[in-house]
Amino acid sequence: MFKHKKKLGQNFLINKDIIKKIADIGSINKNSNIIEIGPGSGSLTEELLKRNPKEIFAIEFDKDLINHLDKIKNNYNNFNYEISNALTFDEKNVFKKNSIIFGNLPYYISLKLLIKWIYSDPWPPFYDRMILMFQKEVAERIIATPNQKKYGRISILTNARLDVKFHFNISKTEFNPEPKVESSVLSFTPKKNASFQLKDLSVLSDLTKIIFNTKRKMISKTLKKLLNEQELKIVDFDNIKNLRPENLDFSFYYKLVDLIKCRS
Repeated sequence: MFKHKKKLGQNFLINKDIIKKIADIGSINKNSNIIEIGPGSGSLTEELLKRNPKEIFAIEFDKDLINHLDKIKNNYNNFNYEISNALTFDEKNVFKKNSIIFGNLPYYISLKLLIKWIYSDPWPPFYDRMILMFQKEVAERIIATPNQKKYGRISILTNARLDVKFHFNISKTEFNPEPKVESSVLSFTPKKNASFQLKDLSVLSDLTKIIFNTKRKMISKTLKKLLNEQELKIVDFDNIKNLRPENLDFSFYYKLVDLIKCRS
């Protein structure tokens, strides 16, 4: 039995059928290089290893899990791990390309990790796919589309570089200890021809922060502060001035970035 640490956001998935479903999403074969974030009790790790990937490299923060991870390492010559902070760890030092990321992400750092991978450089990134578990409410924000209540900054930033797919929700009763919220599993695929460079993402992040700071208000005042008269015409200001930020399509925000870039 593993003693969870609340401060690390540890909730171990215990339903074996769900663990298999998560592994299935990865379509693992003998050439697969896998990075697992937070292997914890190793239940998903061992399910992935049963599928005979080329290699699995796990990143775990909790030093108390070393003995358990060493046991897995002794049983599988294609498994290795490092005790490290996933937020600062450079995965490119493990696999330069074509890797699959799996992660039951601690809720308190899940968005920070996603943003880290969105900002990967160079692009296309070192990963081909990511299969990640989030708090359900966070997942809803990630996959939200225009005119939905949860649509916002993280939806727009994600869509700029990644295609995202919802797979299924997981009841809180499937974890030990039981968390207070439901979870959702999403998968992500990099957009190979994504035009957003790092500096573009920074501009997009800043713009959406300003605009969604007044999410429930009409966008007219904010746009007048951000754009000059010519730029307002380009974005068809008269037809959108009475809309709210959540009503505007992804492409609108990307057009704003292009306008800002053209100034320099």
